[in-house]
Amino acid sequence: MTSSPTAVLDPQGRVMFHCRSCGGPVSTDDFFEIGLRLPEPGESADEYCDAELLDGVDHVDCRRAARAG
Repeated sequence: MTSSPTAVLDPQGRVMFHCRSCGGPVSTDDFFEIGLRLPEPGESADEYCDAELLDGVDHVDCRRAARAG
């Protein structure tokens, strides 16, 4: 049995990051596979992106599809 990916959530249980390509929630698995750290407790999505110099986050599969063209 495989578990479904866990979305990165804020303290209120809301999804913090949506994939820029497909709009789906980005999971902790995506963060780890891309090599990103998870947000610190209390860190907002905007603060996280500013600290990591990111415009946003994508699913690993969406990144691969974009590279493949």
